[in-house]
Amino acid sequence: MVLISSPSTFVTLAGLEGASALATRFLMRNPLVIPLLVAASVAFASSSSGHKQPPPTNPIDSAHPGGALESSLAVKVTDGVRFTLNVRNTGPRMIELRFPNGMTHDFYVLDESGTEVWRSSTGRMFTQALQNKLIKSKDNAVFVDNWDAANAHGKFTAVAVLASVNHPVEERAEFALR
Repeated sequence: MVLISSPSTFVTLAGLEGASALATRFLMRNPLVIPLLVAASVAFASSSSGHKQPPPTNPIDSAHPGGALESSLAVKVTDGVRFTLNVRNTGPRMIELRFPNGMTHDFYVLDESGTEVWRSSTGRMFTQALQNKLIKSKDNAVFVDNWDAANAHGKFTAVAVLASVNHPVEERAEFALR
């Protein structure tokens, strides 16, 4: 006989051995008990809370990749170059733009040969957290950045990218610097 002690009680394993023998005899006489217990636990574990939840009634369209978005890229040349990406929700429902990190958009510039000469995200750090942006029906989201374009001359192509995972957008516009 073995004793297990704690500060307040002593338990004998001999008493537990008797209970184990009783359980073994019960299971030997009723061989379907274990398969039924296993089946019940599997059914319980694989079921949800027991009732189905109704579909969400949220007036947000986040699943339709095409959505009702219109976008445009404006390039304004002054002392530098100003890029403006305008994304408009033309649909009747609010649209949720989902982003995998803090970078919501990016602008880059290609020269006539297609070589990248500038990118707005170069040298920047972005949070590594998911984020979203809601655009109401008939509303706009505007993304802006500037390039100083020092010593740049010639014809260029500006590319604006909306980095949304569910509504990606890319717009291009040509411009010249003298």
